[in-house]
Amino acid sequence: MGCDLTTQEILLFFSANKDSIVTIAALGALMMTAITATLSLFGTIAAKKIDERIKRQESIRILLENSMISVGENMHEILSSADILVKKFKLKTHKNNLTLETSIANYKNKIDNNKKHLIKSKTVYRYKLYGLEDGLSIIARSADWVKGLRDNVLLAEKILKEADKIRLIIDKTIIKCYRKGDYPGKFVRLRISYHSWRIRRMWAVRKTKI
Repeated sequence: MGCDLTTQEILLFFSANKDSIVTIAALGALMMTAITATLSLFGTIAAKKIDERIKRQESIRILLENSMISVGENMHEILSSADILVKKFKLKTHKNNLTLETSIANYKNKIDNNKKHLIKSKTVYRYKLYGLEDGLSIIARSADWVKGLRDNVLLAEKILKEADKIRLIIDKTIIKCYRKGDYPGKFVRLRISYHSWRIRRMWAVRKTKI
C-alpha cells in the first residue's frame, strides 16, 4: 500500500531526526521527574499536616484530661453554692438565731474557694482553648456578685440563670473538643460572649440604680 513504510525508510527517518527524538525523550524524562518530585512534595506536605493535626489533637486531649473534671466540678459547685445562698437569703429567722448567718458565711467561703480554682483554669484555657476563658471568668464573677445581692434576690436568680447557660455551653464544648481533639468553634465563643454580656449588663444596670 502507498502509505506503508519500509524498515529502511523508518530507519532513515530516525537517523535524520535523531537529535530531535533525543531532545523529545529528554524533555519527557525531565517532565516525568518534575511530576514525580511535585507529587512527592505534595505527599510530604500532606503527611506533615496530618502529623501536626494528630499532635495538636493529642495535646488538646492531654490538656483536657488534666483539667476537664476539675473545671466541670468547680463550675457546678460554685453555681450550686450560689443558688443555695440565694435560697438562704429568702429565709427569715429570729435576730438572736445566728445559725442562718453562719450558714450564709460558709457558702460565701465555698464560693470564694471555687472562684480561685476557676480563675486558675481561666489562665490556662486562655492560651489553650481560646474562647472558654471568658465563660469561666463570668461564672466566677456571677457567683461572687450574688454574695452581695441579699437585698435583690430576683436579680441574683436572673444572673445565676444566665451563668448556668454558660456552664452548660462550656461543659458540652469541652466534651466535644476532647472527642475531636480540636479547639472551640467561633459560634461557641459568640454564644458565651452573648450570655456574658447579658450578665454584665444586668450587673451594670443594678449598680446605676444604687
